[in-house]
Amino acid sequence: MEPATYSPGIYSIAAERYHAASGVSKSMLDILAEKTPAHLIAYLNGEGREETDAMRVGTILHRALLEPDTYKDAFYTRPDKLSYATKEGKAWRDCHRDKPCLTTGEAAQISRMVDAVHTHPFAKRLLAGAQPEQSLFVEDSHGTLRKSRLDALTKGNVLPDIKTTESANLENFERTVSRYRYHVQAAYYLDNCQLAGIDKQSFFFICVEKGPPYAVRCLQLLPEVVQFGRTLYQRDLQVYRNCLERDEWPAYENNYADCGLPAWEMRQLEQV
Repeated sequence: MEPATYSPGIYSIAAERYHAASGVSKSMLDILAEKTPAHLIAYLNGEGREETDAMRVGTILHRALLEPDTYKDAFYTRPDKLSYATKEGKAWRDCHRDKPCLTTGEAAQISRMVDAVHTHPFAKRLLAGAQPEQSLFVEDSHGTLRKSRLDALTKGNVLPDIKTTESANLENFERTVSRYRYHVQAAYYLDNCQLAGIDKQSFFFICVEKGPPYAVRCLQLLPEVVQFGRTLYQRDLQVYRNCLERDEWPAYENNYADCGLPAWEMRQLEQV
């Protein structure tokens, strides 16, 4: 079945419809940057997509923060001591496949995280009056259809994004930004907003830690870091355009490549 194609605009649609729709997402650009075009095709064909426990909890947390009136209907809580290895557990799971299932511990964790965000003054300001979970579809000057799923669309010129994290310590989170290419996300989302006629100038992370005391920290991404993310996504997007134009989606080279060590260890090698 061909994916649905949305005309440029902002839509309040379910996450499943957004993910199934045509358009280049930041996740697709990550695959091109970290793997190959062949991996992207496999991803688009639904191969290798697995929802982790962390992803499941993160999705429900977003719903709890941004749509508090409906989030408790978005999941089931698995009874304590019920094991999916037992006949009873398997039967229960089979009857509850229409929504995510959380343990009582995960449900309590989400509740604590929500309370922490709601009692953080600046986080509350960032999310005040926001339209939750907006799907943005835009077309750029090359005719490429791009898409972004905004956590919260606010009235001001700030774009907030909720991130769960093991640690909101600045040094640790900066490594997380690099590892998961959050700076690429920031640039891509800000530019997509501009293409849609929405003036957004700054990108803020609302970081909430996954464990006690569920500390919250709001971090604004530096302009030069956003610009670096912009350079990276434009490079990746051009790879996508080239593959699309040629209808060629290669994997790794057919010959061979030299293999060394990570850059930091190669620097150590030079000093030996």
